[in-house]
Amino acid sequence: MNKYCINGFKFQTEEVSRNKKTNNSGVYIQGDVDGTGQTIEYYGVIQEIIEVRYSGWPNKKIVLFRCEWFDPSHRGTKVDHQHNIIEVKHTRKYRSYDPFIIAQHAKQVYYASYPLRRDKVDWWVVIKSKPVGRIEIDNVLDVAYQNDIAIVQQQVDVELETTLQHPQHILEEVSDDEILNVEEEISENEKMNHLMTKNGTIMKMKQLRRKNGRMMELKQARRNSVE
Repeated sequence: MNKYCINGFKFQTEEVSRNKKTNNSGVYIQGDVDGTGQTIEYYGVIQEIIEVRYSGWPNKKIVLFRCEWFDPSHRGTKVDHQHNIIEVKHTRKYRSYDPFIIAQHAKQVYYASYPLRRDKVDWWVVIKSKPVGRIEIDNVLDVAYQNDIAIVQQQVDVELETTLQHPQHILEEVSDDEILNVEEEISENEKMNHLMTKNGTIMKMKQLRRKNGRMMELKQARRNSVE
């Protein structure tokens, strides 16, 4: 897999984005808080997009980005808070081996070079992209996903989990035949409910007709008595 769309961004690997007019391989993610109270942000480039599938039922999968990170220290990343400019030294890489991130936690950036500054040849300006069709909310990532050990949480549908939940919180596997039987039972119950509703409506109509017939008989009897 070399392309993946999520969070309003279209991500691509560095190899796919190379020599193209648009580059979608830039990525960044928030880390923990440093000694000054500032949140560390890790900037890098996507090298590979991996989809991990888990066997068993219910079917689950998760997408990971394998990234090459730039040095997040002051030697590899500069932040100008006054002018809101972030620079990364693309020749200086992050030394620790921590390349994988969960795709849901990634945000997109692209990097612009300095064409007229020889003293800035090794530096790129970080430009954060805006998600398409999404509303940005600040401070959403309040956990250090990059520095902590990544824990893949099981993503199970809430209603399905509630329905199949064991009293001792044990999830039991169900075969395809059992699922089909449940679907057939649900379909039969829907048909019975529909038939009962239809029959109930017919009964009400008959009762109204009888009531109207009695009213007509009473009116006719009154007319005969008057005459």
